[in-house]
Amino acid sequence: MTESIQQDRIALANLKVAEFASEETLCFNAVVVFDGEPIADAENDGHGGYTFLRARKGSQAKLAEAEAFAKTLPPLVMNHDEPGGTSRKVPIDITLALLVDELAEEMHHERRIRAKFRRDITRKVLYIKDDRLVYLKGTDLRSIQDPDAFFALLRGKHGADTIILNTLATEEAFALWKNHVVR
Repeated sequence: MTESIQQDRIALANLKVAEFASEETLCFNAVVVFDGEPIADAENDGHGGYTFLRARKGSQAKLAEAEAFAKTLPPLVMNHDEPGGTSRKVPIDITLALLVDELAEEMHHERRIRAKFRRDITRKVLYIKDDRLVYLKGTDLRSIQDPDAFFALLRGKHGADTIILNTLATEEAFALWKNHVVR
């Protein structure tokens, strides 16, 4: 388990991941953005090696500034499993390449979770009852003729406090769904 690196100056844009080529590490390429400005292209071949950063034209100084900023961040703390079932926390100093790797992993993970949510919310009747996420097996949301009437019946059966995710704004539904699915 890894802690997330908290910072808001370095981001990625145009992330492209090749899952089929990801072995030891995530195979990706992306644009590194520092203080809102694209400064470098990042690439990892997915074989466990280093992430290469190439400054964009005229951005060498900004890339050096971003690298210096990354080094000021607190260490990344990772759990290291030891033989015999024990584990210990290991601090790892942050570099820009490591930060880019972590950002790419987080973005890719978030995209995969959102894709699963989109599949679920468009096909399943999802609701929260007694702090549990439930869906109706064998019921395809797309085949329901009158969803509002169906949801009213569902609330009638399970109680007015039943939260039906399909009736919420997308981000609100996603937050609730994620809270129950991703632990």
